Amino acid sequence: MISSNPFGLEFHHFGLAVRKPQKAIHFLRDLDYQIGPETYDELQNVNLRMGEHSSMPDIELIYPTDSPGPLDEWLTDYAQIIYHLCYVSENVEQTIDKLRQEHRIITISPPKPAILFNFQNVSFYQIHGFGLVEILECTA
Repeated sequence: MISSNPFGLEFHHFGLAVRKPQKAIHFLRDLDYQIGPETYDELQNVNLRMGEHSSMPDIELIYPTDSPGPLDEWLTDYAQIIYHLCYVSENVEQTIDKLRQEHRIITISPPKPAILFNFQNVSFYQIHGFGLVEILECTA
């Protein structure tokens, strides 16, 4: 991966939080997305399905489990919302150091293995004036 920005980030996918996934899956399939199987991520306490397309951005569907979780507040007022943008970094620590030089960011969730991404580490950050960003660590 070769990044053209100073932070070493490359776009990976949109994260779409939904209360129930059926209508979103139907719409994405109508757009010729291939929808992966449901995956429960116990470390994140969410259900996930990845939508992949040959020419459009990937979309991760994130939806609640039966127990309280991180989406509860986000989905209080909306049945669906773009929840986060995900970027890939080969060196998350270096990326975060560089981001902190230019932007105010808050660590929401430190790196932890993500089952949907073959147990590669993901972490979440709130970037002031931008929103929630997931960083997927993808070593070369």
